[in-house]
Amino acid sequence: MKKITAILLCAAMTIGLMACGGGAASSAASTASSAEPKSEAASSEAAAPESSEAPAAETKSDYPNKTIQVIIPYKPGGGSDILTRAIMSTLKLPNNQVWAAINVDGAAGFTGCMQAFQASNDGYTILAHNPMDVAAYSLNGTDPQDMYKNLEMICTVVTDYNVFSTNKQTGWKSVDDVVAYVNEHPGEVKLAETGSTSISYANALMLLRELGIEDKVTIVPHDGGADCMTALMGNHVQLTVESSIDARAMVDSGDCIPLAVIGSQRAQYLPDVPTTDELGLHVVNTKPRGYYAPPGTPQEAIDILADSIEVAIQQQEFIDTCANLGLEINFKRAEEIQPEIEAWADQLRPVFEEILAAG
Repeated sequence: MKKITAILLCAAMTIGLMACGGGAASSAASTASSAEPKSEAASSEAAAPESSEAPAAETKSDYPNKTIQVIIPYKPGGGSDILTRAIMSTLKLPNNQVWAAINVDGAAGFTGCMQAFQASNDGYTILAHNPMDVAAYSLNGTDPQDMYKNLEMICTVVTDYNVFSTNKQTGWKSVDDVVAYVNEHPGEVKLAETGSTSISYANALMLLRELGIEDKVTIVPHDGGADCMTALMGNHVQLTVESSIDARAMVDSGDCIPLAVIGSQRAQYLPDVPTTDELGLHVVNTKPRGYYAPPGTPQEAIDILADSIEVAIQQQEFIDTCANLGLEINFKRAEEIQPEIEAWADQLRPVFEEILAAG
């Protein structure tokens, strides 16, 4: 029995010594390993938290992540205001974001346009405007920065037409009626126009010149299409050259009488009204309406906005709204419309130079 006990005791001591030796070896190995220089990759792995993820860079799916402000550079009720609110009713932006319409009235649209031009180019401020009126700010000397070239065009959405109109109080039914009355009463008739050097103003001047009554009609500048129509309805003026979107409600009520559509193609909502081209009058500018972003706005943001607008204007609700407003849907992205705008501006430059010289 003593012998068996001695053997067991000896075995236990041996196992204990082996365990101690193993632990010492392991400890030594660990010490040696820590003393050796680590590779760059090993250091990086050791420093990184086990479950960390690198922050994702902003991608298309991240924009927009807050409300986008749309500057409308006129008071409520004008063409850009009506069009924008119509788009807002069908617009679906990523991440369930929306537009907020901001009316910035002043200087025939220039104040709001400049505010948008100077805004942060992070994609959260855009501008609703007629590109030809933006060009007019440069042509008339108001804008030395050529915003019509340097703003980022997102897209144009519709074609609007300038319409030569009177009110029902005059009793005039045609352009010939206007010419006859003006020649008999020189200096009596007034024509309302947006600004003193806008595209509509240039159209009005060219039209009166073509009719031979330029010096017999007084052009009265107003701050926006809505003001022009208010003056016409009150008979403070007897004529106007304004966009169909500004005139449509009064045309439908019978208070505004359209006499001619400026252009070479009849407006769909005024199929019986002749064009200036048909009447032999060389004034044929149309009036697209669309959206801009501040210079330097990321192309991804512009593409997302253009894509969303293009989908919105295909909805039946928007199509019906345009039909009711006298607008014709004509979607064009920047690369398509910008060269046209610059070509139109070049064509109109001599007219503005003449306006400024007459000053």
